[in-house]
Amino acid sequence: MEYSLKTNGKKTDESWLSDLFKQKNLKANYLRKHHSSFFIDEFSLSIGLGISIHENSYPPNHPAYSYETIFLEHDFVYQETVSFDLDKFNEHHELGYRTMYEIVFSILESLKTEGIFYHTSGEEIFFYQDGNYIFNEKYLIWFKNQYEDLLERINYSLFNS
Repeated sequence: MEYSLKTNGKKTDESWLSDLFKQKNLKANYLRKHHSSFFIDEFSLSIGLGISIHENSYPPNHPAYSYETIFLEHDFVYQETVSFDLDKFNEHHELGYRTMYEIVFSILESLKTEGIFYHTSGEEIFFYQDGNYIFNEKYLIWFKNQYEDLLERINYSLFNS
């Protein structure tokens, strides 16, 4: 299962993310790949969670330069994508889900940047702006059932279309 976080503003730093894994007692293998004109940082966690970080290197007139979202009236222009790949067959996949959300929250809150988190099927989960998470109703209901303790630590509201 794949999820992505698109952010604008500051970029996620490889060493900062490695330190976050250490704080959470997670073991991760790191690999930096060069792809065309940009680099991709990849992490593989033993809990069945893969994370890759890459810059948006598309020119402003390219369709992939921005992301069309339900949360904004205009397209979201982003500088970076952090992708998450969960191995649902890994015995620790539930921990992988939880860790993914904790990492996403940590990235957004530490960088103080705007971001959109979504499933790669196209369903958007939440938008983060100015310290507040705006959730898609479907995912907020699911999130309350699965990770209510994580919701207690954040400011959030429901998206009204």
